Formats: sequence, structure tokens, C-alpha cells
Amino acid sequence: MKKNASKPEGSKQPKPKGPGDAGRNERRIIAKSTLEIIEAGHYTVGGVKYDVRPHLNAMVSGTRYYTPDSLLSLWPQPTSTGNFARDRATEILIVEISTLEGINLLSSTPYTSPEEPRRRVGVLSFASAKNPGGGFQSGARAQEESIARSSTLYPSLTCSTGEKFYGLHNKDLKGGYYSHAMILSPGVTVLRTDSGKLAEPVQVDVVTSAAVNAGVARRTLNGQVAGEAEEVKIGKVMKERMGRILFLFEKHGSRDLVLGSFGTGVFQNKVSLVAAIWAELLVAPGARFANSFDRVVFAILGHPTFVEFKDAFEERQAAKRS
Repeated sequence: MKKNASKPEGSKQPKPKGPGDAGRNERRIIAKSTLEIIEAGHYTVGGVKYDVRPHLNAMVSGTRYYTPDSLLSLWPQPTSTGNFARDRATEILIVEISTLEGINLLSSTPYTSPEEPRRRVGVLSFASAKNPGGGFQSGARAQEESIARSSTLYPSLTCSTGEKFYGLHNKDLKGGYYSHAMILSPGVTVLRTDSGKLAEPVQVDVVTSAAVNAGVARRTLNGQVAGEAEEVKIGKVMKERMGRILFLFEKHGSRDLVLGSFGTGVFQNKVSLVAAIWAELLVAPGARFANSFDRVVFAILGHPTFVEFKDAFEERQAAKRS
């Protein structure tokens, strides 16, 4: 199994050990245990042994890489395939919970064979553009790391198909804008709760995409913060990327999604901007994806972020109705 020893984006020099290191070390141990389960191909919880090997093999063989110039760029055009064209709009839930809790909220399909057609939840992973799973092996605790630490996602990201995403970005980070490339990992097995405890397996389909690193994009050559023109560019690129993400879920047949405040942590995108873009794509009259999904859960941790996101989303939703 491949391991990436480089530092995760946004990482800093190690600090002297203190009280906060206990949690990081615990997460590091959990990540190591998850990789051991992946290597073994099975695990046991509640006296029941779960064989994840067939699902791992199906996930890796089904991994798809979408280049920056892929047909996902056609997302503004409604299609006859993938769009469910239902009579009712998507049910939107904005909840102050984690991504794993969002998955649990939407998952009701029992664990079945990888060959059986089934309804799975689609999950967006807020990815590092350079490191598979971000810093999950070193105990980092952001959204991407929680998914990688709690599931079988990592082999999909490090297989020959998935690694193209990281190879592209490590060659050219495009001043923090990265690219519209993304990875689809079908049938990822989620096997832990937020606390790290093993749980009954649930399968989800994960789209790995990097948001614009707005903090980097705003910095000019002389170290000053760029002006309004840069903010407009950031918003334009983010809308294009988020539109492609929804299009990929639509094409794949995902009907329930777990999304969130994409790229508003270390990448410093404005929460209000991200919320407004999601609202424009999903709930505005005539929105491209207004009828594409059954349920979308915006799983958001951190009360200030949750409140700002909810207010901005609902404000854009109300403005479009008037």
C-alpha cells in the first residue's frame, strides 16, 4: 500500500507536545488501525465479521478520474440522463453535524454485495490538492481527514487512477486555484463513527475535489491582499467547480448528498459566498439542479460557520423567490 510522507497542505512545523497532542495521537492510531483493516480486508464489530475485500476491489476498479477539461464542463446544460426530473424540489437540510453524522442520517440501505444495484449516499470530500486523504495519517482532524480515517477511501485515492489527481496538482498549483479535476470513488465503505469506534459498514460514493485556496489566491507578489477583482474571480471559479461536482453526482445517479461549507476552513473561502453558490445551483427558480436530487444535507461543524452558512443560504433562496 502506498503511503504519502509529504506534509499536508497548510501544515506547520511541529510544536512542542502539550495537552492538545493527545487527540492528534489518538487520531493517528485510529488511522493506522483503519489502514490495517484495509490491508486485512475484514474487521469485526459486535461479534459480526465484515468482509470488505470485495467492496475494496470494486471501489478501486471503479475509481474514475475527471480531467480539468472533461465533459463535466457541460454542467450548465440540463441533460435527459441523470436528471431525475421529479415533480418536487430537493429537500434541503442544513444541520450542525459532521459529515459522518450526515451520512448516518441519510443511509438506510443495508450492506449488500457490490454487484447489487443499490441506493447510496453521495459525499463530497473537501480535498487537499496535493496529498491523498490530507493529513489523516498524522492525526489531522479536518473534514477530508475524518472521511479517510473512518473509511476505505484511501486505496481509491492512491491507485493508478486516483493518483493522477495529485500528480496534476503537484506539478502546478495554479496560484491556489488548483483545477476542476476530481475523483469519483464508488462504494467506499464507512466503518467508524466520529469517535473512532468501529461500526456496521455503510457504503457511500465519494467525490474528491479541491476548493480554491482563497487564502493563497488573495496574496499578491508583494505580499499584500488582492482587491475585489480577485474576489470576483474566486467566486467564478468556485461556482464552476461546484457545478461540476453536482453534475458528477447527477451523472452517477446519486440521489441523496452530503455537502457542506466547502473550502471555508484552511482554504479561507468566504462562508457566505459558498452558501450562496450552493443555493443558486440547488434552490433558485430555474436552478440547474433544482430537481436532480431527493435530499441534500449540508453537514456543518462550528456554530459560527453553521449560522453564517444557514443565513446566507436562506437569504439567497429568499432573494431568488422575490
